[in-house]
Amino acid sequence: MFCGVFRTKERKVIAGILGIVIVIGFIMIGTASKSGKINEQAVMAENYLNAKSYEQAVEAYQKALSVKDSDQETLSIGLAEAYMGLEDFDKALEVLRACYQRISTAKLEKKIEEVTSAKLDYEFLQSISHADVYFLNKEYVKAITVYEEAKLIKSKDITSYQRIAQAYIEQGKYELAREEILEGIEITQKEELNELLITIDTYLLKEDYDALVVQAEEYIYQENYEDGIAEYQEAIELLPTQTAAYKALAQIYILREQYDTAVLLLTEAVDLTKDSELQELLFAATQLEVSEEERENVLSELDNAMEEVNIDQILAVMDTTVFREQISAEAPVYYGTSEGDISKGEGLIIYGDGQVYHGDVVNGVKKGIGIYFMQTDNEYGKGYYYYEGEWNNDIPSGAGTITQVSNQINEAGEIYVDKIVTEGIFYHALEDGNMKKYFYENDVETGKINYLAQNGIPLSKDTTKRGPSPTPATQAYSIGEVYQGSTNTGVEYLVEPDTIWGVEPFLRNKK
Repeated sequence: MFCGVFRTKERKVIAGILGIVIVIGFIMIGTASKSGKINEQAVMAENYLNAKSYEQAVEAYQKALSVKDSDQETLSIGLAEAYMGLEDFDKALEVLRACYQRISTAKLEKKIEEVTSAKLDYEFLQSISHADVYFLNKEYVKAITVYEEAKLIKSKDITSYQRIAQAYIEQGKYELAREEILEGIEITQKEELNELLITIDTYLLKEDYDALVVQAEEYIYQENYEDGIAEYQEAIELLPTQTAAYKALAQIYILREQYDTAVLLLTEAVDLTKDSELQELLFAATQLEVSEEERENVLSELDNAMEEVNIDQILAVMDTTVFREQISAEAPVYYGTSEGDISKGEGLIIYGDGQVYHGDVVNGVKKGIGIYFMQTDNEYGKGYYYYEGEWNNDIPSGAGTITQVSNQINEAGEIYVDKIVTEGIFYHALEDGNMKKYFYENDVETGKINYLAQNGIPLSKDTTKRGPSPTPATQAYSIGEVYQGSTNTGVEYLVEPDTIWGVEPFLRNKK
């Protein structure tokens, strides 16, 4: 009986143990099943996150977090990263901060700082991007306002300072741009801003440069060349690499025929700027300088030849291309011993049609001793004519000599050089008084005649003295006999009625 009882108790114990084991087994199976579900959801969320499927990642993380006893820290961080992927930084921070209130770990604190920084970066870039749109549309005031907002978000980032300064530059507000960059340097301590500061300082100098150029232009317009040139030179010293002042100043020098000065200026300018327009201007100035040197040489040679009455040299100079195509085209041309000023003293005056004067000039008019030379020609070739003697008030007056040379043809059909030299007194360019004429053929004297003239009219040989204006002749008359050396040839020199002798071309106005 005892044995039966024992067996009954043993069965109860075993049954109880088996019950406990079964319950524990069920609990363990339930726990394993729950853990498996959590792990499965977390892995799924992480996979979505890695695949950048952020919306699906958010949903998966939220489900994983809703399961009891899930790893709240890890899953909250994952959910926050999914929200960051969606650029919803506020939601990310909300998740992290809620978790941090429950479990304050260093890992969560670090993540909150990371997300906060990322949020600032995002908002900063968004503001910059928004402002850039205004900038590109040239709405600079609006752009500056938004750049300023970006600067409040990240005050130590140089981008906003750079963009604000550039917006001011586009508006020509260089002082404000400079103040902005100086503020940026002080706050950010970034050396990169110094490059833009240098650019802004250049713009400020350019403002001063432009003001100097404008002032110089005004002076030149007023024909105040001294002050105008000084302003251009100051502008060049201020900004040696700018071209406007060089160009304007060089053109002034060229207009004033200071070609050597223009060449020196432009040579320096081209070396500094490499500007193509300045190079072209330098080439032109150099050509003008060479041309001016040639012109000066021709004028100097002509001046010396006229001084020495070297007829061959005078004709040779007047036959040069420079004289014919340049100097004669500029007539009248004045050439003096002192910088072209012949208002006083001796000088050279070149008129059109190959006519040249060399001699005394007083108060701008020919007065004293001088020679007036002119080229002539006829069907047989070139010749020349000149008066040398006294002048008064731009007119030959006083003792003088006329030399007239031309090519003629004799009865045998031979061309010879005919020269007539007239000596005597001239009054207002007209022969007046005792006169002599010498006749030459190929530089050999063929005869001479002495006669009396009054107011340009050669008088009859029978006239013994000057008197009232002579009665006009009605037929050819003799003014004297031709001599060869001291021998009277017996040939009477006849002149036609209405003959008037004097100095060409001044005589033409009196006929």
